[in-house]
Amino acid sequence: MQRLMEKLLRAGVGLAAILVLGACVAQPPVERAVLVSNSELLSGSRLGVAASARAPAAALTAVNADMRDFLRQHVPEGLGATRTIALILQAILDDGLQLRYDNFRTLTAAEAFDSREGNCMSFTNLFVALAREAGIKVHYQEVEIPPSWTAEGDTWRYNLHINALVKLPGAEQVVDFNLGDYDPALHRRVLTDEEALVRYHNNMGVHWMTAGERERAFLQFREALLLRPRTAHVWTNLGTLYRRGGDLAAAESSYLRAVELADDAAASSNLARLYAELGEQALSDWYRGRVQLFRQQNPYYLLHLAREAYASADYSTADRLLRRAIRKQPQEHEFYRWLGLNDLQQGDTRAAAAHFAQALAHADAESGARYRHKLDLLAGH
Repeated sequence: MQRLMEKLLRAGVGLAAILVLGACVAQPPVERAVLVSNSELLSGSRLGVAASARAPAAALTAVNADMRDFLRQHVPEGLGATRTIALILQAILDDGLQLRYDNFRTLTAAEAFDSREGNCMSFTNLFVALAREAGIKVHYQEVEIPPSWTAEGDTWRYNLHINALVKLPGAEQVVDFNLGDYDPALHRRVLTDEEALVRYHNNMGVHWMTAGERERAFLQFREALLLRPRTAHVWTNLGTLYRRGGDLAAAESSYLRAVELADDAAASSNLARLYAELGEQALSDWYRGRVQLFRQQNPYYLLHLAREAYASADYSTADRLLRRAIRKQPQEHEFYRWLGLNDLQQGDTRAAAAHFAQALAHADAESGARYRHKLDLLAGH
């Protein structure tokens, strides 16, 4: 799971440090007026960016003559959809392009084709472009990757991974360039091409912000928000851009907009830090409490706590936390696996076998092989 988190971090990033957590009440204890309007936040004036400046145009799935020639060389016409998809993937990954994975490159289809590299979204752009050119009905799909925490539990990452969904007669096929880690139980939804373009501009904004290119980052975030003004995680990232530049009023207003739109936990965590810096301790504590509430309601954070309890040989606490996680997300095989491991530590092989069987029932093929091995071992115990 951790490898998946690191690989897909740039597929849609909300990153926030979690501080010491306090009590949570229904409303903020102090009313704070929004100091900077949405229009001013997007105008560029606070960063010295002209209102007329725009991010470079991005045609995610545009196909050029070289790409059409490549498709003709590797995918004969007249094949069925399933065989066509297989040949396109083979051409992308093996026979023709041999693309190199680069987590830090979010590229359009044409850029990925020319450079022979890119991250998961870049590969997906290329596949979608070639598949559509070959007459295949394919959509972008967003997958909510479970949040992850560092070993110290002080960092929260919220990841949105993009793959492709192919519509076949009477069936669907997911095309994911990290398919070994793809879990069909994760929540997913089809994206319009415009929504995918918003994710691209957000990725590019994070890229340029990380590189210290504030104007380029702003233009990308603004482009995303001009397309979809109600995308909370982009407002959070825009707030972080302002905060890194020392404009705390603009940062606060951006974070508040994200919280207003989607109760964004990353924005709440950033607000907690910002208010602590401003000496607004009551507000800082309140937003920390919001994050604590999110964490305690999130089954993957409960797994994190259960693993800590397991490492400390507090098996009764681990059991309680894992069962809470299962009540919230009963399709997650990892929860049953840890229950099985917890049972083994307490010498209850019968319960462990039952929990590994439940893990197997919810697992993908790769994880399922691991659970079958566990069950075989227990059967011969």
